Amino acid sequence: MLSCRRLTFLLALSLCLAASACRRTHASAHVDSHALLQIARDYNPASHAIQTTTAPLVARPKSIPGNLQTEQEYESPIKQYFSQENFDQLEKAASEAREGKGRILGGVWKLFAFYDAVDTTFIREHSDESDWKMNLDSLKRWVAAKPDSAAARISLAQAYVGYAWQARGGGYADSVSEEGWELYGERIALAAATLAEAARLKQKCPYWFEVMQNVALAQGWDKSQARELMELAVASEPHFYHFYREYAYFLQPKWYGDQGDAEAFAKEISDRVGGQEGDFLYFEVASLVACQCDSEKTALQNMSWPRIKQGYAALEQLYGVSSMKRNRFASMAFKVDDKVAAQAAFIEMGNDWEKKVWLSSEKFENAKAWARSE
Repeated sequence: MLSCRRLTFLLALSLCLAASACRRTHASAHVDSHALLQIARDYNPASHAIQTTTAPLVARPKSIPGNLQTEQEYESPIKQYFSQENFDQLEKAASEAREGKGRILGGVWKLFAFYDAVDTTFIREHSDESDWKMNLDSLKRWVAAKPDSAAARISLAQAYVGYAWQARGGGYADSVSEEGWELYGERIALAAATLAEAARLKQKCPYWFEVMQNVALAQGWDKSQARELMELAVASEPHFYHFYREYAYFLQPKWYGDQGDAEAFAKEISDRVGGQEGDFLYFEVASLVACQCDSEKTALQNMSWPRIKQGYAALEQLYGVSSMKRNRFASMAFKVDDKVAAQAAFIEMGNDWEKKVWLSSEKFENAKAWARSE
């Protein structure tokens, strides 16, 4: 979802697809979404207490630790553990991230970053079949070595999702071959089956829901099913804001929502959460909406810019600002013509621009020049 995790592998591959190009999926024929949703209902005992009302589901954390690590600082040793197949250390890191509920700079959960680190150890933007084979083989050896590990199977399921998108490609639907669609469906089915296996383990992990949300998107679940899955996820771990971003992505018009759905969801859920955490969440959903390839000057027309700025201020106070999120804020300020806010952000950034936000150095330099102009 996404992202944060580089914009998630899924988001990066599907970036800029048109609505008519995105919706086709062959995966739903392989796995019954109703059965998967029932597995999700049974996954965590806390999920049985779900209430889809306006009552707040998230309380503000009691304290935020200082000296938060950057994404690179946190993920680097995890990548090393996985590349060396040091499964004992991987399990230790997974347990610490899951039980400690810690964050890295910018508010990203360590749990999210843990799975991202594993997911991107061998896989890059232009990875070939040999890279995917190495990745999947290593994950399968982890599962074999640690058969009771939730993290091992969830990581394998996440890899199958990425592998499915590798088969489909990032182009328009009519550019995908029949073989590509078949492989896409088969690999999403493997991801779903692996999540079903993980659900039978005694050890549980909230990130299971994150990957199931990716499966729901790939299979084209009904909007009501996707909403229930998100609510079940939040019930399992109320502070894990990444669940909200995944559902907001599902609501994009290029996928299964209508124009304005994601923006309305941002307001609804942020009001429900309330306080600084609610403001932070509004910023997070806004930053996702802003990068979905709408016209630069209309991308945020249905969102409140003052509340986005308030959310950015909450982010800075609660978790500090990472390079990625400062870039996202500068980009949003540019899109809404807030020269004062953009100029301040560009000054703080210097030349530390993020390709995932700006796509090219030319776009970054043009926006920075605009912010500096009289």
